[in-house]
Amino acid sequence: GGALCIAVNWVIMGLAPDAPQNPNTPKVLILASKFCLTSVSSMAAEGATYPIDFTKTRLQLQGEAGFTGTRYSFFGMMQNIVKTEGMTGLYQGFTPALARHIPYTGFRAIGYEYIRKFFCGENATNAAFHWKALSGMTAGGIGQAIAVPCDLIKVRMQGDGRLVAAGKLDKPRYTGLMDAFTKIRAEEGIAGFYKGATPAIQRAALVNLGELTTYDTAKTVIVENLGISRDDLRCHLLSAFCSGFVASLCSTPADVAKSRIMNQKPGPNGEVMYKGTFHCWVKTFNEEGFFALYKGFFPGWFRLAPWQLVFWVTYERLRIITGIGSFK
Repeated sequence: GGALCIAVNWVIMGLAPDAPQNPNTPKVLILASKFCLTSVSSMAAEGATYPIDFTKTRLQLQGEAGFTGTRYSFFGMMQNIVKTEGMTGLYQGFTPALARHIPYTGFRAIGYEYIRKFFCGENATNAAFHWKALSGMTAGGIGQAIAVPCDLIKVRMQGDGRLVAAGKLDKPRYTGLMDAFTKIRAEEGIAGFYKGATPAIQRAALVNLGELTTYDTAKTVIVENLGISRDDLRCHLLSAFCSGFVASLCSTPADVAKSRIMNQKPGPNGEVMYKGTFHCWVKTFNEEGFFALYKGFFPGWFRLAPWQLVFWVTYERLRIITGIGSFK
């Protein structure tokens, strides 16, 4: 127990010893280690910030055509969820959210290093921003393409509580992750898992333009201008703060479209409200105004900022503890 507390303090305070990496360690083992570390770090970040993400999704769904009821602010929405669905209501869809991050964050965080090397060469630290941006968007898009089914289930489970409370559903469509997989496969086929895949991938590409590229670039700028080590906790905190803001700014319109398209149900004649990302943007703009495209921006930033902090600080410290070295 004491050793665990010391290890946790090392991670939090940035006092972990920098264990040297064995040069003879097989590359596949290093890759597997990075994948495990990204999974642990993303789960910690998701667990800490999920209620904010859940509330953000509910905010993005209110105001659609046919919506009736009170329009809530962020804290009003969170309070209403707790009142009508209980504290556990804030964690609806949490299991698919965790399952999503294993392939999504595992690929994008690790893949970015290798894709950046492909575009930028060996000395990637000082590479041009546009090459880093292309690397981040590519890694995020591919990672999301792998994780779309879990993302779809998460969004639907987040939206069902609202429909039950409004009397539009007798009970949530799915009891859990596996039940959702079974029902969607039976009712909609394999293609059903990829509804909203395009805006989801677009959003992921934009998020990672903000997250990975901004974190990478901010880290270099901070090291060069403030004289702080790349392994310093302060460098990780400042870089993560910057990446959270830029990620929210870039991705919120695509996030609104993704949430609405994934959550929509076909009408009796099979028609859907939104035919695609662009159609969703135009319809939302015409019916609700420009700022509707940025619904959930502040809770999105409020969520992404601590998510980035928890993820990057945990991931960086675990990399150093295990001897892999900090993210470069």
